[in-house]
Parts: sequence; C-alpha cells; structure tokens
Amino acid sequence: VDLSIPTSEFAKNSNWYSWFNDKQITRFLEQGTWPNSAENQLHFFETIPKNRLVLIMVDKNGYYIGVISLSLINYVKKSCDIAIVVSNRGNKKLRPYISLEAMALMTSHAFEILDMARVNAGQHIALSGWQSRLELIGYKLEGLHINKFKKGREVSDSMSISISNTDYDLFCKKRNGKLWDSYEKMKLRIKNFPKKSYLSMLQ
Repeated sequence: VDLSIPTSEFAKNSNWYSWFNDKQITRFLEQGTWPNSAENQLHFFETIPKNRLVLIMVDKNGYYIGVISLSLINYVKKSCDIAIVVSNRGNKKLRPYISLEAMALMTSHAFEILDMARVNAGQHIALSGWQSRLELIGYKLEGLHINKFKKGREVSDSMSISISNTDYDLFCKKRNGKLWDSYEKMKLRIKNFPKKSYLSMLQ
C-alpha cells in the first residue's frame, strides 16, 4: 500500500464521502450517524487543522481503498492519535494486511518525522482480531471502557491502545530498521498467534 496526499480534485471526483454512508464500513465507528456528501467531504479537506495529517491509502493497482490520519498532534507532549477507515474495495483477503501495513507506515511517520513519543488509538470491543494484529506492530492494549461506545441503540465496550517510541525502536531493531518488514513475515506471525488473545484474558 502507498499513502498519498489528498487533494480537492480527489474529494470532488471520488466517492470517498459515500464510505461514511455505508453501514458496514461505519459499523464500529462513531461516524455514520449523519449522511455525508461530496460537498461535506470537500469542506473537510479544505478545513483540516494544522494539528492533523490525513492521507489516502492506495493499493498497488492504483485504487484508493482507505484513509488514515494522525490527529491531536501535540509537539509539547509529543503525542497524537491515529485512526483508519478502510472501504470494501480491493482484494478482501489482502485487506487486513493492507490495513496493518498502512498503520505501520503512518506510525513510522509519527515517530521518525514528527518525533512523537506516543501514538494513541481506540476501537470497538468487537475488533479483537484487528487488535491482535496491531500488537504485531507494537500497539499495546491498555484498558477497557465499559459501555463507552454509543451509536443509535447500540451500547458497547471499547478499548484503549497505544505504542511508545521505546517499543517502536525495539520492534524496528528486530526487523532491520522497519516496523513493517514484509507481507510474508507478517502473514507467518499472524499464523503463529497464540490461541488465546490478550484481550480475552483481560476480559
């Protein structure tokens, strides 16, 4: 996957806005409560604050398949939040690896270019498989929030996760300087997961 800079032309000519109208895509996101439009999406692009970095995920066939961002970038505390939204486009079997590679690339940017000390994230409790994969690039599960996720009539638990620059450096040292070393190696690591996840033990 490649991460590219979004443009106004992209916002006008793509159907990215429609992802946030798709119930399946936004099932575990807080977004999707209000209908989105191309005009709203263009406004979003044109008003991105300086403490936020938004990039488009593009696969090797040139299809834009997702968006990833760093937000609440704080150079005093040296921390930021990371978030990702992936569409239903592209190879379904490769989608989990594409998402993980994008997270690794953006995480590397946060530490190597922005000099962050910590990157934070949160997610729906149902995303246990995704959480396990994120542990392969250093994101630790820090805690559970009971009934924090509220959307429509759904009330569910959520998770808090993060990665520190210390752990990032440790992972890169073991992988010849890269957080994401290869698809083949990541696939093997996922295959060798423990049968019981850390999330299930914590629960």
